[in-house]
Amino acid sequence: MIPLREIHDRIDARAAEHLDLLCDLIRRPSRTGHLDEVGRFADHLVGVLTDAGGQAQAVQVDDGAPIVYAEWSAPPGAPTLILYSHYDVISPEPVDQWTYPPFSATRIDGKIIGRGSTDAKANLLALIKGVGTFVEMEGAAPCGVRLIADGEEERGSPNLPLFVDRYAERLRADGALSFDGGFDARGVPKIGLGTSGMLYVELTATGARHELHSAGARLFVNPAWRLVWALAVIKDADERVLIEGFDDDIAPPSQQDRALMAAMPWDDAAQLREAGLDAFLTGVRGLPAIERLLFQPGLAICGIHSGFGGTGPKAVIPDRATAKLEFRIVPNQTPEKVLGQLRRHLDRRGFGDVTIEVLATVETAKTDPDAAIVNATVEAARRLYGPPVLKPTEEYAGRQGAWLGRRLNTPGVQTGIGPPGFRGHATDEFVTEEHFVRGIKFAAEILARFSGRPA
Repeated sequence: MIPLREIHDRIDARAAEHLDLLCDLIRRPSRTGHLDEVGRFADHLVGVLTDAGGQAQAVQVDDGAPIVYAEWSAPPGAPTLILYSHYDVISPEPVDQWTYPPFSATRIDGKIIGRGSTDAKANLLALIKGVGTFVEMEGAAPCGVRLIADGEEERGSPNLPLFVDRYAERLRADGALSFDGGFDARGVPKIGLGTSGMLYVELTATGARHELHSAGARLFVNPAWRLVWALAVIKDADERVLIEGFDDDIAPPSQQDRALMAAMPWDDAAQLREAGLDAFLTGVRGLPAIERLLFQPGLAICGIHSGFGGTGPKAVIPDRATAKLEFRIVPNQTPEKVLGQLRRHLDRRGFGDVTIEVLATVETAKTDPDAAIVNATVEAARRLYGPPVLKPTEEYAGRQGAWLGRRLNTPGVQTGIGPPGFRGHATDEFVTEEHFVRGIKFAAEILARFSGRPA
């Protein structure tokens, strides 16, 4: 058993090769939903995983992007860990606003600029190289590893539940860990013990067969008004969701959750300054603001469209109106139950004509703070970066470590290695060389500690 410091030394010694490989991956476009691109990338990734000692394959689950899967056998008596990240990226538009071409992987001043640099190719490759370094030096991973590289994460991971359920027996493990995203504004790693859930729907109100002259507004239904009135009965100006039974299943934070929230760094002024606002909704501040963010559900209108939006007037009654709504849900709410509540609520208030199309769902998840994978991740972060931010759950919804753990009945946790302000989903996304190389060490450190190896 090679000392961990020698594992870290080998990562440093091969840093230039790892950085070159990261740049190569960034230069290979894998825009989510572009099946030709993600298919080619998946095939290439199989080779990268094979070079790291994994038994790898691209699994075609449905007609979407393949899930790339790899296994490393467990040494006798060692636990097994599920690793998760994704290889699809958000499309880079507007391309003309990038300082450098989005798939050029331009290296400048210690940064690598390119779409997918942090989100999530650096995160994914850090996991792969973390395992691969042990294989290179010791001939095997320190624990059993099952790695899932998702090709649909930026679209809500619609085929991941099918994959996990289909291969549940093969995926049996003692913990789950995902790498995605990055550090907080202070350069401290964030470790999430849960995720919010989500129900994302599109509401549609329709009117005449085609647009009508607005002179007829005194006689003919206007779907824009129908939609506005329907939205008004769903949420009021006091930020209360008015759907019957919506709040009934909400699980309050535990004492342990409250202790973790109290230990989280939180700066009201910094949060508001970054948003360019003067106050949070409902006037909360400090710990009540954290609790509202993590343990209270939310409802956002993410987009609304109807009729004419161009310059100057156009006298029309639109033929349809649509709004995209996102319910951010918390334990113990479920997307299916909230959807049923929404449908009944609209029907009872005379809006049975307003249709609901489900665009995405994610279930909530929560992990025991005392789980072995949590302890391994926290101690690894502490050694490499200093005390991390341990969040009892995340405000974000996603099928990451905690979600995988819940689906597979094992503890799960999520973290990420990207630098503060890495501009995920924005122009000029970047990762720093330092964050990536140290991120490989972070992955290796977690694997070693989870396997029970001495520090």
